[in-house]
Amino acid sequence: MERRQFVQLINLTDQYWMDVLGDELFHDLNYYDLFTRMWLKHDHIFHKSALHQLMPNISQRTAVKYVQIAIDHGLLIEHTDPQDLRSKRITMSVDLKRKIELFLDYSISVFETFSPSSPLPMGEGRGKGRHET
Repeated sequence: MERRQFVQLINLTDQYWMDVLGDELFHDLNYYDLFTRMWLKHDHIFHKSALHQLMPNISQRTAVKYVQIAIDHGLLIEHTDPQDLRSKRITMSVDLKRKIELFLDYSISVFETFSPSSPLPMGEGRGKGRHET
Protein backbone atom coordinates (compact mmCIF):
# COMPACT_ATOMS: atom_id res chain seq x y z
CA MET A 1 0.00 0.00 0.00
CA GLU A 2 1.41 3.35 -0.93
CA ARG A 3 1.75 6.01 1.74
CA ARG A 4 -0.48 8.40 -0.20
CA GLN A 5 -3.27 5.82 -0.41
CA PHE A 6 -2.88 5.07 3.30
CA VAL A 7 -3.30 8.75 4.17
CA GLN A 8 -6.40 8.86 1.96
CA LEU A 9 -7.84 5.91 3.89
CA ILE A 10 -7.12 7.68 7.18
CA ASN A 11 -8.82 10.81 5.84
CA LEU A 12 -11.88 8.79 4.80
CA THR A 13 -12.26 7.32 8.27
CA ASP A 14 -11.60 10.71 9.84
CA GLN A 15 -14.36 12.29 7.74
CA TYR A 16 -16.72 9.43 8.59
CA TRP A 17 -16.09 10.02 12.30
CA MET A 18 -17.33 13.60 11.85
CA ASP A 19 -20.23 12.51 9.65
CA VAL A 20 -21.44 9.79 11.98
CA LEU A 21 -21.22 11.96 15.10
CA GLY A 22 -22.88 14.83 13.27
CA ASP A 23 -21.02 17.68 14.95
CA GLU A 24 -17.51 18.99 14.26
CA LEU A 25 -17.22 19.66 17.98
CA PHE A 26 -16.55 15.94 18.48
CA HIS A 27 -13.87 15.75 15.79
CA ASP A 28 -11.25 16.14 18.53
CA LEU A 29 -9.09 13.03 19.05
CA ASN A 30 -9.74 13.25 22.78
CA TYR A 31 -13.39 12.42 22.10
CA TYR A 32 -12.24 9.52 19.96
CA ASP A 33 -10.19 8.29 22.92
CA LEU A 34 -13.08 8.78 25.34
CA PHE A 35 -15.83 7.20 23.25
CA THR A 36 -13.88 4.23 21.91
CA ARG A 37 -12.35 3.42 25.29
CA MET A 38 -15.79 3.60 26.89
CA TRP A 39 -17.12 1.33 24.15
CA LEU A 40 -14.36 -1.21 24.81
CA LYS A 41 -15.46 -1.66 28.42
CA HIS A 42 -18.00 -4.45 28.61
CA ASP A 43 -20.70 -2.75 30.67
CA HIS A 44 -20.00 0.84 29.49
CA ILE A 45 -20.54 2.22 33.04
CA PHE A 46 -18.00 4.63 34.52
CA HIS A 47 -17.69 6.83 37.54
CA LYS A 48 -17.74 10.39 36.29
CA SER A 49 -14.63 11.19 38.30
CA ALA A 50 -12.66 8.44 36.50
CA LEU A 51 -13.44 9.37 32.89
CA HIS A 52 -10.43 11.67 32.62
CA GLN A 53 -8.26 8.52 32.64
CA LEU A 54 -9.70 7.64 29.24
CA MET A 55 -8.31 10.89 27.79
CA PRO A 56 -4.62 10.69 28.67
CA ASN A 57 -3.51 13.58 26.46
CA ILE A 58 -5.38 16.33 28.29
CA SER A 59 -5.58 17.55 31.87
CA GLN A 60 -8.22 16.32 34.28
CA ARG A 61 -9.83 19.75 34.29
CA THR A 62 -10.12 19.79 30.48
CA ALA A 63 -11.39 16.21 30.46
CA VAL A 64 -14.18 17.19 32.86
CA LYS A 65 -15.23 19.92 30.41
CA TYR A 66 -15.20 17.47 27.50
CA VAL A 67 -17.34 14.98 29.41
CA GLN A 68 -19.83 17.69 30.34
CA ILE A 69 -20.13 18.80 26.72
CA ALA A 70 -20.84 15.20 25.67
CA ILE A 71 -23.49 14.97 28.43
CA ASP A 72 -25.03 18.28 27.34
CA HIS A 73 -25.25 16.97 23.75
CA GLY A 74 -26.89 13.71 24.88
CA LEU A 75 -24.04 11.43 23.84
CA LEU A 76 -23.24 10.49 27.42
CA ILE A 77 -25.89 9.92 30.07
CA GLU A 78 -25.36 10.91 33.70
CA HIS A 79 -26.95 8.81 36.44
CA THR A 80 -26.86 9.05 40.23
CA ASP A 81 -24.88 6.17 41.66
CA PRO A 82 -27.40 4.11 43.68
CA GLN A 83 -24.62 3.02 46.07
CA ASP A 84 -23.38 6.58 46.67
CA LEU A 85 -25.91 9.33 46.03
CA ARG A 86 -23.12 11.93 45.96
CA SER A 87 -21.42 10.18 43.06
CA LYS A 88 -22.36 10.16 39.37
CA ARG A 89 -22.09 7.36 36.89
CA ILE A 90 -21.79 7.90 33.17
CA THR A 91 -22.98 5.61 30.39
CA MET A 92 -22.96 5.95 26.65
CA SER A 93 -26.29 6.76 25.07
CA VAL A 94 -27.76 4.04 22.88
CA ASP A 95 -27.32 6.42 19.95
CA LEU A 96 -23.61 6.93 20.70
CA LYS A 97 -23.01 3.16 20.96
CA ARG A 98 -24.70 2.75 17.58
CA LYS A 99 -22.62 5.55 16.06
CA ILE A 100 -19.36 4.13 17.42
CA GLU A 101 -20.23 0.71 16.00
CA LEU A 102 -21.11 2.26 12.62
CA PHE A 103 -17.76 4.03 12.66
CA LEU A 104 -15.88 0.86 13.57
CA ASP A 105 -17.65 -1.17 10.88
CA TYR A 106 -16.92 1.52 8.31
CA SER A 107 -13.26 1.73 9.35
CA ILE A 108 -12.86 -2.02 9.11
CA SER A 109 -14.35 -2.01 5.63
CA VAL A 110 -12.04 0.81 4.51
CA PHE A 111 -8.92 -0.87 5.86
CA GLU A 112 -9.87 -4.23 4.39
CA THR A 113 -8.70 -2.69 1.13
CA PHE A 114 -5.19 -3.49 2.35
CA SER A 115 -4.02 -6.52 0.45
CA PRO A 116 -2.09 -9.12 2.46
CA SER A 117 0.43 -9.22 -0.37
CA SER A 118 0.99 -5.46 -0.36
CA PRO A 119 4.54 -4.54 0.57
CA LEU A 120 5.02 -3.17 4.05
CA PRO A 121 7.01 0.05 4.51
CA MET A 122 10.73 -0.44 3.90
CA GLY A 123 10.07 -4.08 2.93
CA GLU A 124 9.70 -5.14 6.58
CA GLY A 125 7.78 -8.30 7.37
CA ARG A 126 8.01 -9.75 3.85
CA GLY A 127 9.08 -13.31 3.27
CA LYS A 128 9.48 -15.43 6.40
CA GLY A 129 6.21 -16.48 7.94
CA ARG A 130 4.05 -14.49 5.53
CA HIS A 131 1.79 -16.15 3.03
CA GLU A 132 1.79 -14.47 -0.33
CA THR A 133 -1.42 -14.55 -2.33
